[in-house]
Amino acid sequence: MRLTCLILLWLMAAIFAPAQAQTTAPTHASLSADRIVYTSGYRVLRASGNVVILYGAARLEAAAITYDQHNDRITAEGPIRLTEGENLTMLADFAELSGDMRNGVLRSARMVLNQQLQLTAVEINRSDGRYNRLIKAAASTCSISTAHPTPFWQVRARRIVHDEDKKVLFFERAQLRLGNVPVAYIPRLRLPDPSVRRANGFLVPAIGNSSRLGTGISAPYFLMLGDYADVTLTPHIYSQGTATLGVDLRKRFHNGRLDIEGAVSNDTQAANPIRAYVFADGAFHWANGLTGELHLELVSDNTYLSDHGISSATRLESHLRLSRTTRQTRFTVGAEGFRSLTTAVMSDEIPFLLGEAGLQKRWRPGSLGGQMGFSLAANSYNRSSSTDIVGRDTIRVSSVADWHRQWTGRRGLIFTTSAELHADYYSVSQDSTYPAPVARVVPIAAADVRLPMVRRTARATEVIEPRLQIVWSPDSSTAVPDEDSPLVEFEATNLFALNRFAGIDQIEQGLRANVGVSYSRKSTKGWNIDAVIGGVVRATDLGQFTPASGLGGTMSSYVLAGQVILPSQFKLAQRTVFDSSFAVSKNETRIAYKNQRFDAGTSYLWLVTGAAGNVADRSEWTFDGGVNMGQNWRTETSWRYDTIAGTASDAALSLIYRNECIMVDLSVSRRFAAISNVGDATNLGLQVTLEGFGARADSDAYSRQCNEF
Repeated sequence: MRLTCLILLWLMAAIFAPAQAQTTAPTHASLSADRIVYTSGYRVLRASGNVVILYGAARLEAAAITYDQHNDRITAEGPIRLTEGENLTMLADFAELSGDMRNGVLRSARMVLNQQLQLTAVEINRSDGRYNRLIKAAASTCSISTAHPTPFWQVRARRIVHDEDKKVLFFERAQLRLGNVPVAYIPRLRLPDPSVRRANGFLVPAIGNSSRLGTGISAPYFLMLGDYADVTLTPHIYSQGTATLGVDLRKRFHNGRLDIEGAVSNDTQAANPIRAYVFADGAFHWANGLTGELHLELVSDNTYLSDHGISSATRLESHLRLSRTTRQTRFTVGAEGFRSLTTAVMSDEIPFLLGEAGLQKRWRPGSLGGQMGFSLAANSYNRSSSTDIVGRDTIRVSSVADWHRQWTGRRGLIFTTSAELHADYYSVSQDSTYPAPVARVVPIAAADVRLPMVRRTARATEVIEPRLQIVWSPDSSTAVPDEDSPLVEFEATNLFALNRFAGIDQIEQGLRANVGVSYSRKSTKGWNIDAVIGGVVRATDLGQFTPASGLGGTMSSYVLAGQVILPSQFKLAQRTVFDSSFAVSKNETRIAYKNQRFDAGTSYLWLVTGAAGNVADRSEWTFDGGVNMGQNWRTETSWRYDTIAGTASDAALSLIYRNECIMVDLSVSRRFAAISNVGDATNLGLQVTLEGFGARADSDAYSRQCNEF
């Protein structure tokens, strides 16, 4: 029968407290064991069998212990387990500890930090309850078992010191080993323990190869700038002589955030060797619903981002915006800037600065019913070019008043009426086409009827909804400069829109009917189908739309969109625009499948000239996927192919190995020239991450399944 003994408080104070007088209340201790013997003459306590001592945050478990009150010394026999809180565990065969367990020696010991990093040593010396000195030690986050006695990687050192207060590990004469093979020697090494989320120091280096820059190595350094700010400095050195310093700054405020990333390079491959870029992104929130947004993109020259593999963007956009939103109103003011990175579009011919201010208000009128709205906006477009027409600068003031109301009939018919009134004023300079200010007023009226029909069975719910919308606006209006509406895309999402132009400079004209039908089926077993088909019928073709857009003529092309989702993680999505002879002007098909072993997706895109602003026919096939090859291996690939040119646009392949303690990512990518001032480039990268220092691995899914000691 197990004997459990809770020593009285005065006895615990006598046994485990120091002999000198205490000025503060002593820490209470408790002891439980199968057998306890106390010899008062010698002031020695012996306990055996499932011994557990609790003292403050420390917990000692042992097969047997002997406590010498005169020397305030605990001698424990293994197996021994000493824990402090949730983050520190020590295992040993033999230990000699002080009565408060803050000082002492553990032999043939192992220490586990944060249930992740394991450190083994011939001996562990504890002092002041803060420092743990490990003699002839090794550290690793890899699982060690009978089947895998040698960890995948380990850091061996003559001595390792763990500072519990600062949560840091110091290595002396450290040696990094893969298996039993030494690969690096470091005289001194300082690392945060796994419980630390942020700490100053070097991050995982990376090695890569670029066909434009040569072989390169990067070694990022993380530096804390306080509790709510940090910066990562990343030097890159390339074999062809280029040197780059990358900067990633993060700052958090009580009401917002600011992120800045950038780099400066001494580039031997460019005519101007000093090249740089800066991207900034921020958001702030103040009282009364006031918010601010900052997005900044700056670069020294047009090809720097692509040459260094930073971004494949062909245009940079920056904006600064201030807004206030309440339940019924929204006010915005801001500025936007643009820069083209291609020679096909000249930067001085696109607005480099766009100023904007706007007010929107919505309310429910008591007499008319429904919902009313009013918006007022002012915009200015400024170009650096002074050439007539292409260098046009514009100031626009626009207002829109709208009203919408919906009724439901007795037989389920849903009626909707809508009305809008657009009023615009334009002041134009550097464009002889508009020698004087231009004013325009355009009304729009619409009536909409739809009949949702629902059928429910034990297996599925089906909904079919035919819809007819009649829209009227004048057949003509005053010509105005077109700044925001040069492109028109006809698709299912704007089939029932009152105006299918992207902006407000152009307004769809004439009497027309938008006709369509949608179908939806939701199965109890996960078989889901959604589809919509429709078109536009016009009383007169006013020549606003080209045939390629799908909206030209009195009878438009048909738009078809739908998706099929199966319980087996299969998904098919389809968007098509075709005419009465089934000639396709726009098509996009996407098929994707995913299970526990692999995922794959492929898409096909077809656009005739002018369908989406493209100057030539476009046909493109893409593929992306990944395969989990066993528990630890995964390969991923992506591919983009231009079927008209018969060449690939870009391709990438990566091979990833990951277990509970290491991740190795080997990748290769190839970018083929897509714009006139950017050439082909091939990049090869290798990154090795040792899990467990400073952060826990993302998932336990990669842990080896085996019997541990």
